[in-house]
Amino acid sequence: MELTTRKTKSLRKNEIFAGYMFILPCLFFLLFMAILPVFLTVFISLTNWGSVATDLSKISFVGFENYKDLFKDATFYTALKNNILLLFYTIPIQLILSFILAVLINKYCYFKNFFKSIYFLPYISSTVAVATIWMVVLQPSYGPVTEMLKAIGIENTPKWLSDLHWALPSLSGMVVWQNLGYDIIIILAALQTVPLELYESAEMDGANWFVKIRKITLPMITPTIFFLIIYETMETFRIFDQISVLTDGGPGDATQVLVYYLYKQAFRNSHINYGAAITVVLFIIVFVITLVQWIGRKKWVHE
Repeated sequence: MELTTRKTKSLRKNEIFAGYMFILPCLFFLLFMAILPVFLTVFISLTNWGSVATDLSKISFVGFENYKDLFKDATFYTALKNNILLLFYTIPIQLILSFILAVLINKYCYFKNFFKSIYFLPYISSTVAVATIWMVVLQPSYGPVTEMLKAIGIENTPKWLSDLHWALPSLSGMVVWQNLGYDIIIILAALQTVPLELYESAEMDGANWFVKIRKITLPMITPTIFFLIIYETMETFRIFDQISVLTDGGPGDATQVLVYYLYKQAFRNSHINYGAAITVVLFIIVFVITLVQWIGRKKWVHE
């Protein structure tokens, strides 16, 4: 009996050791590619490190000076405002459109996989290619959108990406179009988990389609909706490629966002310390927004 117990303990130790060996590469990757860069970014934000070519012996600790300069920077607040506007321009429209299309595809389409593939294509396409296409579509002189507006009698058409007031909404239109397919796929997957018996019972009670959507569909896929809100929020704060190709943050600072501004400061203006400070603040903002949404989701589910 004692020998059996020892063998069992030895076998368990070997299994635990093998398990740690399997996860060790992942832990090293997480440490060097995620955790360590976070601490390095915080450290750099507290120094006067200007560029990659800066002599390390000349780097000194400056405390919170970079953060003080950042909170006096008007461009930083403009970039933050543009990020928040992007949230309101993209997420509600994207979620509403994706929900409507997902419901229609799930209920009325015979070739569901075909339509899912069509809507998903922009999401997996090269952002540079998509941005180039939108640059042609929104060409202010002879682009298709401008020509359509002129055809229905609108002469003073916006300059779209070259217009201070229309640049950000135009960029938002591209973001919605490109990411719509992802939301449709996720919502479709959630819709297919809703038991058909609930709809049949509602029909027997005389419920119309609107009541079924409001009382059955939406409550059942609420966790999915909250996941998409959190995901799209993080994606909106990470937007970079579209701005780099289409506007370079312009005209003026009309499409300047936090990620693009930190890129300019760190790599164009050789202010790595300032870019690191923007990164830390951006991380805190996204973390707080995500936390608020997560708490709101829990309260919603419990209610």
